Amino acid sequence: MQNKGAIWVFTILLSLACLWQLSFSIFTNKFERKASRVAAEYADSVLAAAGNEHLDFDSVKLSQENRFLRQNHSEVVYPVLGYTYEECKQKELNLGLDLKGGMAVTLEVDIPELVDNLSGNSQDPAFRQALAEARQQQSGTTKDFITLFTENFNRIAPQASLAAIFSSQDNATIFPRESTNDQVITALRDQARIAVDNTEKILRTRIDKFGVAQPSIQKQSLSGRIQIELPGVKDKDRVRNVLQSTANLEFWETFDNTQVYMKLSEANDRLSLMLHPDLAKPEAAVDTTATAKTDTTASDTAATADLQRDSLANVLATDSLAGDSVLTPEESLAKSPLLNQGRLQLNIMNNQVVPGDIVGYAAVADTAMVNKLLAMAPPKSPDPSQVLKMAWSAKPVRMSTADGQQRDFLALHALRGPRDGKPKLDGSYITDARQDFDMKGDAEVSMQMNPEGAQKWKIMTGENVGKQIAIVLDGLVVSAPNVMGEIPGGRSSITMGGADDRNKQLAEATDLANVLKAGALPAPARIIDETVVGPSLGAENISRGMWSFLLALVMVMAFMVIYYSRSGWVADVALLANVFILLGTLASIQASLTLPGIAGIILTVGMAVDANVLINERIREELRAGKAGKTAVDLGYKHALAAILDSNITTFATGVILLIFGTGPVKGFATTLCIGILTSLFTAIFITRLIVDRRLEKGKKLEVWHDWNKNFLAHTKWDFMKYRWVYYAISGAVILAGVTSMLTRGFNYGVDFSGGRQYVVKFDKPVEVEQVRSALDAAFTKEGSVKSSVNVKTYGGSDQVKITTNYLIDSADPATDQLVEGKLNAALANMGAQPPLESRKVEASISEDIRVRSIWSVVIALVVIFLYVVVRFRNWQFGMGAVVSLAHDALVVMSVYSLFYSIMPFSLEVDEQFIAAILTVIGFSINDTVVVFDRIREYLQDHRRDPWSGIFNKAINSTLGRTINTALTVVIVLLVIFLFGADSIRGFVFAMLIGVVVGTYSSVCIASALVVDLHKDKTKLGA
Repeated sequence: MQNKGAIWVFTILLSLACLWQLSFSIFTNKFERKASRVAAEYADSVLAAAGNEHLDFDSVKLSQENRFLRQNHSEVVYPVLGYTYEECKQKELNLGLDLKGGMAVTLEVDIPELVDNLSGNSQDPAFRQALAEARQQQSGTTKDFITLFTENFNRIAPQASLAAIFSSQDNATIFPRESTNDQVITALRDQARIAVDNTEKILRTRIDKFGVAQPSIQKQSLSGRIQIELPGVKDKDRVRNVLQSTANLEFWETFDNTQVYMKLSEANDRLSLMLHPDLAKPEAAVDTTATAKTDTTASDTAATADLQRDSLANVLATDSLAGDSVLTPEESLAKSPLLNQGRLQLNIMNNQVVPGDIVGYAAVADTAMVNKLLAMAPPKSPDPSQVLKMAWSAKPVRMSTADGQQRDFLALHALRGPRDGKPKLDGSYITDARQDFDMKGDAEVSMQMNPEGAQKWKIMTGENVGKQIAIVLDGLVVSAPNVMGEIPGGRSSITMGGADDRNKQLAEATDLANVLKAGALPAPARIIDETVVGPSLGAENISRGMWSFLLALVMVMAFMVIYYSRSGWVADVALLANVFILLGTLASIQASLTLPGIAGIILTVGMAVDANVLINERIREELRAGKAGKTAVDLGYKHALAAILDSNITTFATGVILLIFGTGPVKGFATTLCIGILTSLFTAIFITRLIVDRRLEKGKKLEVWHDWNKNFLAHTKWDFMKYRWVYYAISGAVILAGVTSMLTRGFNYGVDFSGGRQYVVKFDKPVEVEQVRSALDAAFTKEGSVKSSVNVKTYGGSDQVKITTNYLIDSADPATDQLVEGKLNAALANMGAQPPLESRKVEASISEDIRVRSIWSVVIALVVIFLYVVVRFRNWQFGMGAVVSLAHDALVVMSVYSLFYSIMPFSLEVDEQFIAAILTVIGFSINDTVVVFDRIREYLQDHRRDPWSGIFNKAINSTLGRTINTALTVVIVLLVIFLFGADSIRGFVFAMLIGVVVGTYSSVCIASALVVDLHKDKTKLGA
């Protein structure tokens, strides 16, 4: 092998890079264990102090743990290199929700509602009909709503003008009266895109409310849907309510901070008395009670203070907003629980109050505490005729703390409004907003209001010249511009200032314009896919996943040594290097390791053996032919290379298709599989060669067999072509039975394909499936005595079940999810059921999308493989034989799932994971098939005049050792996952097991036989 030095250098550098990338996970895990330990001690002390048995230890611990991590995210945890926790977290290997617990949701912006709103809720008959029909068609097609609406409207009223429906005085800039229908549709698409972008920005702000240390939000580029992951969150109902509420844009007048400081000081004194009445002077108690609306005695005051103190302990111990800080004993003793030495730093610089509406700043992690303290002792309004409302800024600012650390702070604004607590103006009056530039070239935002809003805006700005008006979205201040003068006409310009960074200035102007549009274009978002995994189940998944991985790795390594002697040890080194490089690569691309991802790693280990098996079998052949050791190694690697590349390219292609069409865990599996194939190629072809050559250079022998298996399967002469019609008959009978079952029994569709709700429920004792089903049938009976579909299966043990139902799945009411889960819990309470360990909801619209994407993924995989085989082997018969055998494999697996789904003791659901299994089986089977085809091509070149049947038999027999050994290692791996892995992927692994066995059979008995029968020159068949 040439360039050994360069390969050694590259290998060393790659190993160091992977070690570097994985080292961040070591330090973040160490710091998170510290956070968990501190939070546990803290939760114990809170529960002991509160004396309230109803407090939830896990909620308090999780809340404090998240707060600790956020508050200390700037702490250096990688001392050698000076990396902070936040920096390390950005570089570590992440865990998916199925491993750490939490909630994942997919939201879809309600585009039909948006179109209806943009039309001013037009009652035009053609418009209403087109809108209604497009809504109905959404669940049965992959077309977007606006395309469906356009097609229906053009069919219903081909001569009608959309501009007449959408153009109005309020939105004439978006839909000019003279617009053509195509221009209106283009504008609708633009508004839909803006609505999705605005929703994403709004959701990014809202997820901060859940106190999650590492939230994730991603917008799907093709569908416009938004995926959110909230690790560790437990309050499902609150998440649903917050994420699905419509954006609330308001304009508030403001108080000057100097007007508010005295009232804050009074509130601070009241808080000190509430928390520690024993520290207050007797007259202070009298003064404080004087502020109350009713008179109380001294004893009443003390009792009230005790109740308030107990209430505070309970309130602060609950899982609520932004980390839920809880007062420590030291903080409780402070005489100033709120101001300066408390949580809120006043807006004072150089002993001078900074003028404006900002009263102070608090660290992001402390904002929840400030909110609670202000709620206990709300500061009074400086103006009795108006209310005082406190609101945080939407964006944090970086500030230095007393200990010199840089932390994120939020500004607290003092808002002013009428006594009814409502602002004088809201976002419904805005007709348009866009980013622009002023005369000096600075970025600005141009905003237009309708006539009613313009009149209110004129009065509001005229009364607040020289002051700030706060623009508030969902309770957070996104901007508080100064009013330069009265603004008539409803058109305003908000300048962004002369910041040095013009790109940042432009980005802020664009964000503000989008925020203003969010108020102008109400487009609610609804959850169409939801998964909840409890932390206990996540911990169990990690444990079972890791143990199954280690056991599979040990068994495969043992098999290689037992069968290939010292050469097996070389292959084992390559396997370990493969896993190490794979994990390092996953960490470097910030991939999340999920349960299917662990399965992908384990499967990669099994499939990585294939390349080593191919090389070793080739070397064994050369040694049997009398070649010397060095020559046998050279020829073995040379002859195996084509088969290795062909087989891995086709498998890689199926992985890429999974990556494109899959979602969630399936995409994680595909990512791991694709990277694993690349790392397997590198380690099998280069690392093993470096080790083998080094050994030979030292004069040592390379042993590739033991005495007992030196000639195992070396001289087989089975006539596969002679019995091909027997194989056809066997396969045909199985497929016929399966197709009959598919047409009559169908499949047990998972919620991915059918839509519905799915729960995993654990009981205190074993339960009967029929008893659970009967209880839920009664609970989920709709009006009119129509029962919903309820399916119950044992899941991992007799004390745990998986429940699938379509009860109220079509309801658009946001409270439906809570209602259904409440009925489920009530129906199963007397059986000793615990709250669901895991739950999933998929609406019909997304299930149809998943089903269509799955079908296309299989079809595209078959087409790509056909084209590759045709091009690579320059013969369409090879391509057709490969594709038909792959279709055969898929049909057999599908037949098993249809025939036995009601018999097997575990779930055989046809869902997205099943499609992933089918595609992986296709990848494995074509891997096997291509290896045989490569040997056939080699023999055809050397024996051009021999009958094809004889050449094919010889090729299959010569690769039989490799075929059996590869299949055996993969089966060992899959059996380990099936027996010891997590319950949630057992059905997936079972499909893989069936597929590998069937794929091995079809590669040997079906694919090559089809090529022989498809060949035109019958005189050369020989059989």
